[in-house]
Amino acid sequence: MASPKHATTEGGWGPGSYVDTAFHSVPDESARIMRLLASQAPGVGLDESALSQVEFSGADISLIPGPLKSQAVSAALQGLIGIVGKEILALKGIDTGKVHVDTDKAGLYPATVALASVDGKDMGKLSADGTISSVGVDVDKGCLTKTNMHYRSWAIYPTKDKGVWYQLMGNLDPAGFLKAYGLDPNYPSKDRNDAYEVIKAEISKYSAGDLELKNMEHGFTGQTVYTPKHWLETTMGKAMARHPVIDFKQVLGTEGLSPVPFPQTPNDLRPLAGVKIIEMARVIAAPAAGAGLAALGADVISIQSPNIPNLGGLSVTLTAGKKVYSLDLNNKDDKQHLQDLLDEADVIVQAFRLGSMDRRGFGLEKVVEMAKKREKGIVYADLSCYGSDGYYAERPGFQQIADAATGCSYVCAKSLGFEEGTGVLPSLPIADMLSGAVLILDVMLGLRDRARYGGSYHAFSALCAVDAFQLTKDVGLYGPETVAKIQETFKFGPMTPDLMVEELLYVLLAAWTKNSDFLKRPEYMVKFAETPFGKNHTILGPIVKYDKTDCDPKWSHGPVPYCYSKSAVWGTSKPSMAPQSSVGSDSETRPAVAA
Repeated sequence: MASPKHATTEGGWGPGSYVDTAFHSVPDESARIMRLLASQAPGVGLDESALSQVEFSGADISLIPGPLKSQAVSAALQGLIGIVGKEILALKGIDTGKVHVDTDKAGLYPATVALASVDGKDMGKLSADGTISSVGVDVDKGCLTKTNMHYRSWAIYPTKDKGVWYQLMGNLDPAGFLKAYGLDPNYPSKDRNDAYEVIKAEISKYSAGDLELKNMEHGFTGQTVYTPKHWLETTMGKAMARHPVIDFKQVLGTEGLSPVPFPQTPNDLRPLAGVKIIEMARVIAAPAAGAGLAALGADVISIQSPNIPNLGGLSVTLTAGKKVYSLDLNNKDDKQHLQDLLDEADVIVQAFRLGSMDRRGFGLEKVVEMAKKREKGIVYADLSCYGSDGYYAERPGFQQIADAATGCSYVCAKSLGFEEGTGVLPSLPIADMLSGAVLILDVMLGLRDRARYGGSYHAFSALCAVDAFQLTKDVGLYGPETVAKIQETFKFGPMTPDLMVEELLYVLLAAWTKNSDFLKRPEYMVKFAETPFGKNHTILGPIVKYDKTDCDPKWSHGPVPYCYSKSAVWGTSKPSMAPQSSVGSDSETRPAVAA
């Protein structure tokens, strides 16, 4: 239930939207939404005595443009991560004291993939000068050879249906996508605006339904821009509404497996020290979860397929603390290698389409049976776009798809004054990063309950679930006055339907750099003296802090390129990296942690 002090009116940003009648600060909203999330999730089991251990601090106003309370939701999830980490450490006999969450830093968390520098060069320069592509193994497989046409295959377009817009997604094959519509990927457009108009001329010949069928026929994804009300009326929206955002449960038939205590690691007081996790995922959401779990102390092995393209630039941030190894599951020996790793694993995190891992022999049922035979439960964590069931559950999807489906793109466009039915992406990969945070929480809860009660656990996080939660009446949206105040404060550049998430990220970075000090706060960043990418490698640091600082999340080494590790073996030494520290001449150096 929403707090009696939290009142909304319906329809302010279109059908199915709920706008706050009064302004509440980001720290206050973070505390309220944290309690809301905890109350809606069966099995979380956090009472007020636990929730009151979190202290939120930060500016009153959001640093993210638009009506969505993404910053407060981000901070709320970090607060819950901190509390469950505190509970896990209590099982080891360690008292962390209170949990502290800086809501301004939590607002930067969805921008993590852009908040990095090496040798003084930001992400834009690192991509442009070839630093990223020159290190490690080529995983892009040409998907980042971007022409103007490629860029605009990830954009929102009007259809021939009046007032209906559609999110196109070139996926990681923009050239193939454009060819499916009879468009030349190498059309000599003058600029990206020209490319948008060329694609728009073709796409506007189709209805939204036609586009859905054509994309499914060719194996691509895409999504009609729905209002929040329309999404909740769809069969898929109704299916997702049956599940809580934080979704984990003990697997039936595993109740007889004995509890598994957390490892005692006196030299490493992070909550998940000694826990072994396999990550099988690409792009942002689940790799962000893996990085968060590594910061919490877990030994994370990220398995990359040599057959599937990935975005190599993401490894500059999302591989911190991990071993990153290549395995080809079409190869018998590699498949056995993965099985050998699973025999010792505590957790598997996977973010490929539902059914994909089953076909490879590593689906939930088979992994749970393996855990029964070894008499030690496992946590199996799935992440997807559309959720665990429903008619779209096995359909591929990305953050942009979830934004269009649930109504987030619609309300963002509405707040910017665009015509009815238009979509504009939320300005950061919010659904990706927040669903990753949900998965961290799911995994921690599964491990906590495995230690308390035994058994194996299945956890699920979905991009659409996180987006839809932000649009609920209980969360509420910022009203026009607050949206205008955010814009007045930070003076963000134009945000329009043609822009992809990478471009919107840089709109925000430019405004934050010019009109705030957020990116200049040394305590927000961690620096690694050297990584394979170069010297003075800086990324956004973990959000959660404890009174007992030895328990704080921290990475044992800096980011490494995909497929960098020479072998995937539990407990092997990490690549030789200098200790991480906060950025700034007066910062305190923190020793690297042996996980």
